[in-house]
Parts: sequence; structure tokens; C-alpha cells
Amino acid sequence: MSLSNSEKLLNSLFYEADVFNIGAKSKNNAGRASEQQPILGILSTDKGNNYPRFIKLRRINDYTGLSLKKNIEQCCILTHAALLNTDGEKGFNTLNKEIQVKNEKISYEEKNHRLLWLNIIIGNIKNNITGIYHGITKREMPLFLNEQEYRFNHRNMRKTVMDKIKKYLQKSFPISHRQIVYILNISAPHFS
Repeated sequence: MSLSNSEKLLNSLFYEADVFNIGAKSKNNAGRASEQQPILGILSTDKGNNYPRFIKLRRINDYTGLSLKKNIEQCCILTHAALLNTDGEKGFNTLNKEIQVKNEKISYEEKNHRLLWLNIIIGNIKNNITGIYHGITKREMPLFLNEQEYRFNHRNMRKTVMDKIKKYLQKSFPISHRQIVYILNISAPHFS
């Protein structure tokens, strides 16, 4: 899944981007994301944000403009003709030179607001954590995000599903459960 996700750059004239948090609520009300992991979601959509095409989910360390800009540039092909819709987070304004940014507060009570599709997908991801996985740890977060991104981006494979499976089987190599646990253990400091 990681291989497939890394091969694809988002290429669209319309994007939606938002930062959301995954994890337990703060016990001491210490502020935004004190015990939660911030995730950047970037969605490419059809004209006028009518239909979602592909998504990228990136774990970020902070909400600074530099961090948001770096992650979006790694995920998307940015042009001056493209439009990035966001929800008023100031960090997105650092992309004004590369892409048109519509960065205004959104009224989520409106029926068809600018981040409708991205918010639906984020809601589904959060429901998967509680409903299917019954919670995930920060160590499992990269695996979970890769799976959610892969599932969404490959939802319309239809007849090509076997060709894709064949392609990835030819590129992959077997790995045991013990090796997966070892890799997760040595990378744990990067996710806490």
C-alpha cells in the first residue's frame, strides 16, 4: 500500500486541505492536539469540488506554515491555475505563490460548503478507528493512514484489480510478523 501511495502525486485544478486530529482527548485541557496526532488531509476534486478523486494523508508535527507547505508540495502538483480550499488555518497562506488559496472560515452548517467531501472522508476515517479497529496507537498510525489512503484511492479499480495486485506482488517481498513488529519498534520514537 505504501508503494502504491508513494507513486501517486495529486494533480488537479481543485484541492481541499484540512488538518484534523486523531487520538485521545486531552485529559488536562492543555490545548490543541496535546495528546492527539495532527494529520494533514489533501483531497483532489473535480471542477468546482463536485466529486472527490484522490486523497493524501500525512502525519505532521505542527501547524506551522512551513510544515504545511512542505507536505503539500510533496503530495501535489501545484500550479497558479489551481485552487486550494482551506478552512481559515493561517499556515496555508504560505502557499499563495504556488497556488491560489481560498483560506476563509467555513460555516459547516451550510449544505454544500467548500470542504464537504474532505470532511465526509475524515469522518469516515475517524469512524473506522472506533468502529473497525477499536483504537490505534501512534506506532500504528502510519500503517493505518497508508491503508485508508490506499482504500480510498483504489475504490474504483473494477476490472483492473487483478492487474494491480499482480504488479504489487511482483514488486513486493515476503515479510514476517516478527519483522513488522521489529520495524515498528525501531521507528516508534519518530511517532511519539
